[in-house]
Amino acid sequence: MKIVVLGDKDTTLGFRLAGVHEAYSFEETIQELERAKNKLKELIEREDIGVILITERLAQKIEIPDVTFPIILQIPDKYGSLYGEEQLREIVRKAIGVEIKR
Repeated sequence: MKIVVLGDKDTTLGFRLAGVHEAYSFEETIQELERAKNKLKELIEREDIGVILITERLAQKIEIPDVTFPIILQIPDKYGSLYGEEQLREIVRKAIGVEIKR
């Protein structure tokens, strides 16, 4: 199963350097956001995709469908989390069943 990242140019570059399978970057224009929606739909339909990571800012601008598979996780971008540390911990706990502590 592949891991895919959707987000801004800097965030996706970091994940590419870390070895993620596929990464797609989008700017904040109307056309780019429409392209991001279409790419997300396409990735959900693919059987080889196991995890989709999407930056919180991009996720706010496009509709994230409620699917059980592949797993779609919102991640902070280079500016940090929109939701704060506690909510981010809760998201991770629900997604993978492990609580992160400092």
